[in-house]
Amino acid sequence: MATVRAFIIPGVSVFILLGCDTGIQISNPIDAPEITEFNISGNPENILSAVGRIRTNNAVSVRIEYGTDTSMNFRTPLRTVGNKAVRIPLLGLEPEKTYWAKPVAISQHGHERSGDSVTFTTGSLPSDMPRLVIHESDNPAPGYVMAGFTGAGAHAYGVIFNSVGDVLWYRRFEGSVIDFQKQPNGNYTACVARPGYATQFYEADILGTIVRSYQARENRETDVHELRIDGDAHVLFGIEYREMDLSEFGGLANAIVKGIVVEYYRPESVPLYWNTFDHFSVTDAADNISLLGQNVNPWHGNALEIDVDGNLLASFRHTEEVTQIDANSGNIVWRLGGENNEFEFVGDPFNGFSHQHGIRRLENRNIILFDNGNRRSPQESRAVEYHLDEQLKRATLVWEYRATPPLYSSALGFAQRLPGGHTFITYGRVPRLVEVDPFGRKRWEASVAEPVQFIYRSFKISSLY
Repeated sequence: MATVRAFIIPGVSVFILLGCDTGIQISNPIDAPEITEFNISGNPENILSAVGRIRTNNAVSVRIEYGTDTSMNFRTPLRTVGNKAVRIPLLGLEPEKTYWAKPVAISQHGHERSGDSVTFTTGSLPSDMPRLVIHESDNPAPGYVMAGFTGAGAHAYGVIFNSVGDVLWYRRFEGSVIDFQKQPNGNYTACVARPGYATQFYEADILGTIVRSYQARENRETDVHELRIDGDAHVLFGIEYREMDLSEFGGLANAIVKGIVVEYYRPESVPLYWNTFDHFSVTDAADNISLLGQNVNPWHGNALEIDVDGNLLASFRHTEEVTQIDANSGNIVWRLGGENNEFEFVGDPFNGFSHQHGIRRLENRNIILFDNGNRRSPQESRAVEYHLDEQLKRATLVWEYRATPPLYSSALGFAQRLPGGHTFITYGRVPRLVEVDPFGRKRWEASVAEPVQFIYRSFKISSLY
């Protein structure tokens, strides 16, 4: 192996290029891949990652093998190569560690050749990095926990942890991170709210590099709760304010009412702007939502789902309703929960949900959500799964999780069904993260260390790549 020299750049991963190791011997020199360039550079957004740059001849794919010693027992996913150099992320590194790394090139017929090893050293984590406190771990589902943090200062983070609470990935933003999730295209989106600035969603690649931003259109404010991306389509909430006379309901004659616009954008289609002012009444609000005062918020959208039939599902917390919207006509298909409920709840001891957060359609076509339970006495939050008979309008409770002793989150929260059947639950304002199996046995539990204020919701993902 060639002599190795390494250099440290404070706060950023280290990079160095070496070259003289010929790797394995190839019996057919015509098919032998050749590595002509290899270097490792740091990532200014995240000291727990680095970027390898590889240029080859006669190769169809490359990878990087790396580790904290010469065994290099980690490897990146294969990347297809062409005539240009390729960049390969190295993710999930540990802070303040020296790593060895080497490139591997693969020919069309599967012959491999390794390049020379290099070393690089990661920097230190930021001192204000959010932390998790692990309370229980008993065979949780494989994967990593991602959460957006709203901090007490001027900035906050989107962070990904492993099951023992180690930080594996992060991205710092100037402002509170509300919705933070991994989209189907593999990128991350984060809604960043900052006083004095327009709220917007940022889309970042797996290195944390911003590739796009999203905002509500037509001079509407961008709502913080959700952005969903499906290929080249995306949907989010906009906010619209109108002055209304609410004196017949005991309110003011010049009340300012906050409305919600579902904005759905698809290629080669006219955007859908579905407005609560056109489809709902202020009297749809639950009994505990005041119509008095100068500012009135009767609907409050907090979750979106692009449904399996191409329509949209929207959760409205203040009306305690999940609404299916025809994505083409904008007509309401059905309303589940609240004053205008069209469904019979079957097998549910609470006869429905209260001030819910989140809505997701599962592979079995059931829906899952986090039921905050604000108007329940005693107040108690739970995760619930319903089977919907959309023809007969029956919502049958097929699964729920209620913590023992009960946990109550007055706001925020989420329930995510994982591959294999476990459910990952965010208890919002508590703030607590819990994973349970299909029988309700707790498999993992963590809380947020101070001084972080709260997690709006969190997700479990299978890979950093």
